[in-house]
Amino acid sequence: MNMQIDSQSVAQLPKSQLNLNRFVKISDREDRGDIPRVAWRPLTKNYNLQTWKGIHLDKSPIEIALYPMLLYEIKPKTIIELGALKGGSAIWLADHLDLFGIKGHVYSVDIDISQLQDSARTDSRVKFLEGDCKNISAVLPPEMVATLPHPWLVIEDAHVNLVGVIEYFHCNGLQTGDYLIVEDTNKIMWEEWADWDDKEFLARMERKLHELRTWLETHQNEYLVDAYYQDMYGYNGSKNWNSILKKI
Repeated sequence: MNMQIDSQSVAQLPKSQLNLNRFVKISDREDRGDIPRVAWRPLTKNYNLQTWKGIHLDKSPIEIALYPMLLYEIKPKTIIELGALKGGSAIWLADHLDLFGIKGHVYSVDIDISQLQDSARTDSRVKFLEGDCKNISAVLPPEMVATLPHPWLVIEDAHVNLVGVIEYFHCNGLQTGDYLIVEDTNKIMWEEWADWDDKEFLARMERKLHELRTWLETHQNEYLVDAYYQDMYGYNGSKNWNSILKKI
């Protein structure tokens, strides 16, 4: 059953009823969003100007609002971020762990960590790892991830080998209560950016939602969409459609 849950409704529902309606199988979700296509260009065109502590932060305004609430609720002891870029997102996540008194650690992977800004690279709260998500087991070997404390928050933001990556973590570590977020699955956002120069990248991004849905359909009793966060700003009101997932 599809259900949008507003904050007033949440306050009035007993916890058991909230949880019953909150977590939804992918087969009960539509690939659409309430935020109109034309809104996505102004929401995302100035990512290159957005910073956290002077470090480039590649997150939309909506994710900047959603992530802190999720972090405070689930209190992850391990955050695995795929796609470090300049390091701003990893530092932003680590700062929120500190802010909320969560004893956790951030691991951030990128194929080229030479692009990290110095202030990110030297932060001891984040372990930056260089490697290719096409061979994720070489970057985060099973014997390493087996030692990482739970709950986990895994953030796929590298846009490479999506199915291989999520299948790897499914088989190596994700447990009940952990969260998986797949970034940038909003297909109308990419339609709005149809004039993007890198057509290969654009085509890959336009496939993400379909690839994720196809994988989830074979695991829909194991991973549920968290409709509370997914639909907080309207149905799929995010650049991440049907991709804020809880492991059951």
